Amino acid sequence: MLEKILSLISMLGIGIIITVITAAGRDSLLEVGFLLVLACLMQNLFGYSLGYSAAKLLRLKEKDCRTIALEVGMQNGGLASGLALQMGKVATVGLAPAIFGPMMNITGSSLATWWRGRKTK
Repeated sequence: MLEKILSLISMLGIGIIITVITAAGRDSLLEVGFLLVLACLMQNLFGYSLGYSAAKLLRLKEKDCRTIALEVGMQNGGLASGLALQMGKVATVGLAPAIFGPMMNITGSSLATWWRGRKTK
């Protein structure tokens, strides 16, 4: 019961933080929105690819390659948001992690689901 309540509080907190950052950076987001989303997506996909490829080059097991790919691709957007807030630049610097955070959760979950359907050796 407590786990469900804390999960809900966590999700609400993240939602509020993203809403505040997005609202504060509205003008900047309207100006560079598409390019920012594209840059975040490219960084995310590059992270998955780089992590997987490096693990393959090191001849790790397939399971380990997938794990490393997810760890490299899913960087901590929450930490970046907190740093932007502390720097007083939430309306500009904070936009990238506000976009990247939800995006990494969607792409990471999608990649994990796709890999779950493909067995390892």
